[in-house]
Amino acid sequence: MSDKASRPDPSDAVSKLFGGMLKEGKSLADEVSDNAKAVARSALGNLDVVSRDEFDAQAAVLRRTRARIEQLESEVATLLAKLEELENR
Repeated sequence: MSDKASRPDPSDAVSKLFGGMLKEGKSLADEVSDNAKAVARSALGNLDVVSRDEFDAQAAVLRRTRARIEQLESEVATLLAKLEELENR
């Protein structure tokens, strides 16, 4: 009977083994997650991006510029029509 008392319980050994694996797995998962975040930050840092506010400001400038171009095109068309009318007299 002393043999049974001195031997560790197999279920305890398995439990310790799997517990250690899970701890290592969690640590590995955390490390992979941290590395993935670092790679993503680095990749985003290399992109040529602007803030939303700057994008909105540039879009507003572009809208005003397009409106002004359309106005000038209309004025040029009117002047060309007047010039053609004067030439035909």
